[in-house]
Amino acid sequence: MILGAGYLLMATLEQGGIPLVFIFCSGDAGYSSEEDKNSIVRKRKKETKKAYGNLGICEENIFYSDIPDFSLSPYVNRNLPKGKGLFEEQVKHFREEKVSRVVFSSGFYEHWDHTAVYHMGIYTSPQAGDPVLADLGAPYGPRSYYVYSVWGDFEPAKSEENAIRADKGILANKDSEDRIREAVQAFSSQEKIFKTIVDYREKRKSDSGYLELYKTIQVREQIDFKAYFDLLSECKKD
Repeated sequence: MILGAGYLLMATLEQGGIPLVFIFCSGDAGYSSEEDKNSIVRKRKKETKKAYGNLGICEENIFYSDIPDFSLSPYVNRNLPKGKGLFEEQVKHFREEKVSRVVFSSGFYEHWDHTAVYHMGIYTSPQAGDPVLADLGAPYGPRSYYVYSVWGDFEPAKSEENAIRADKGILANKDSEDRIREAVQAFSSQEKIFKTIVDYREKRKSDSGYLELYKTIQVREQIDFKAYFDLLSECKKD
């Protein structure tokens, strides 16, 4: 999340908000040398605490699910053939913490685990506001949903006129960008993996600052029946 929504995390803190960070995967596949295989999960958790701490996020506001890497997709469900998915855990968190805004990674083929997080964002989190599963707390639904990009663009544009997919953004100064890079550097075990991503951040730089983009997701957007009624009226005329 630091790579795709680091400015938003800092802005939320500056405005008195409390960002909650959900880390679904354990990081067990994130080793670039064989000797790190058995210690990588422990290292990643230590690095995570330091990285988010550098941005001012308290450890108690970071939640781990410890799902193995490249395996998250089935856990979007409530139940698995053996055991439970993450559905109820997520709904309970959203209700208890009264989460008002959900921000999650793009679902367009960035990474299979990112796509699973996207599905949890648009599928699981809205259920927190529904009068179901009453034992998980009183209904409390998020008011807005944003997607951020980590490695690639949002979904392809339908036309050149529709080339801009993001509808919101944060323009940050160099000091903010330096803080993000310092936080990323805390993940020393991921240096080889992150290198191209950190280099990619330079493309965010403009004459006015560094740009971080978001796309609003309209969850359960209702049908505009007027257009259909108008079409019916035209058919009757014919």
